[in-house]
Amino acid sequence: MPYPVALLLTLTVLPSPRPSVTALVQEPAQPPVAQEPATPPAHPLVAGVSSERAAATVRDLVALGARMGGTTSGERAAKLLEKRFKAMGLATVRQLGREQWCHEELSWSLVANIEGDEPLPLQRIWPWGFSPAGAGSGIPLQVGDARTEPGRGSALLTDTYMGVRRKGTPSNVVLVDDANTIDGAWPVCRSLRRRGEQATTFGISAPEGARLRAAIAAGKTVELDWALETVIQQAQPVTVVATLPAAKDAPAGHFLICAHGDSDSGGPGANDNASGVAIVLEIAAAWSAAVASGALEPPCREVRFAIWGTEIASTRAYLESDLGVGVIGVMNFDQAGYGAKGQRLHVEPDDLKANAGFIASAGRVLTDRAGEAGFPARWATNKSLGGTDSYVFSGSRRFRDEGLPAVTLYTSAWGKPDEQPRTAGMPGESWSDRDRVAIDYDEHYHSAGDLPENTTDREPENMGWCARVGLLAVTDYLDGLEGTTGELPADDPAAEARSDEGRSSK
Repeated sequence: MPYPVALLLTLTVLPSPRPSVTALVQEPAQPPVAQEPATPPAHPLVAGVSSERAAATVRDLVALGARMGGTTSGERAAKLLEKRFKAMGLATVRQLGREQWCHEELSWSLVANIEGDEPLPLQRIWPWGFSPAGAGSGIPLQVGDARTEPGRGSALLTDTYMGVRRKGTPSNVVLVDDANTIDGAWPVCRSLRRRGEQATTFGISAPEGARLRAAIAAGKTVELDWALETVIQQAQPVTVVATLPAAKDAPAGHFLICAHGDSDSGGPGANDNASGVAIVLEIAAAWSAAVASGALEPPCREVRFAIWGTEIASTRAYLESDLGVGVIGVMNFDQAGYGAKGQRLHVEPDDLKANAGFIASAGRVLTDRAGEAGFPARWATNKSLGGTDSYVFSGSRRFRDEGLPAVTLYTSAWGKPDEQPRTAGMPGESWSDRDRVAIDYDEHYHSAGDLPENTTDREPENMGWCARVGLLAVTDYLDGLEGTTGELPADDPAAEARSDEGRSSK
């Protein structure tokens, strides 16, 4: 396991200096948490979905590492996916993406020696991407700002940092204590620029930073012992694609169910996005088992399951390749295993006319089964937020010209609460009737805290919701391809710019 054991410990240091964050959105009263149904739902498709198995899959993936495209942990994840798909009886293929720079942090440690105190191992830390490997012992620490670079003989504690600019002598090591989650408890996962010589940089939590700052302000000497083992290289990300064959004489084309397999930020990536991968596996397992047992006929169109080696880039590679020829629709899963406040499922985007048919199918499932065991009691559709893999498809010329759907199902977005205008004519919030839609969030987004115990283990039912709703929505949509699929308002905002908007920091 490439993550230090210390990451799993609870840090008992000074409280975060940040004030509490007040939610800026209207949050509904919380319904009871939906539990895994005592008996499987009657429909043969959803009967095969297990929230507990999905949660176990997340733990398995996180144990492999950050799974960044082109890294050894990414390769281990690809082999695990191939094994799982093949066990379902599904044929798989690999697609290699364009060569790109990638980083993989293998092991690290950071101990602060505060004058007069016992050595303090810093527990909630994370190395920034593209930090060079190295080690240091007895390195004096000083506090400075982003423009400070004390040099090779000293360490720097700062609130913001972008790396060494142009020419300069980097510090021995840099600690950043103000790039954190909204509660300050976990460092977010950032990357240094790759130009020039850089200082090894660690994000640390706000409480740990406060303790070090207090010691230095009191005139105490603080020295660091640190080490980082990492690999920085150019390599090709690996995408794994599995296929569920269509019924005999079915029309050409395939529907794609997908999720990005990398953590994207370089962190543990439990909710973002091992949760999405686990959901795709649950859908594939349930659907293939129902067909194999004879409980269901093969689908009326070929269905493919893709786990992208690298978010966005691998998706584009698929769309532009021979594999992407004939895709007739996309259902994507991202941040779908946890929500900080809302306990609801989101369907996005509802402001693209091409998505009308699929939104109608999903709406029927969600309305008919709202509150039923294994389904969400509350749900929402919302406008384009961008930045996840479905937008690569919806922003493409072919999807625009042919009016093909590309949607994302999720239970949280970003790392802070948000709300967006309701799309005219769309359901919006299923629990209220207002002109805004509250978007649930994950306070561990893109941070060292995106661990199973903080996210998916707390709300495994979220992944069950997404898998069941996704299964029934896709089958409903495919069955209705020749019929009426619903309508959206005539004003359809331009889609070209959406593929890189909004959640582009993901």
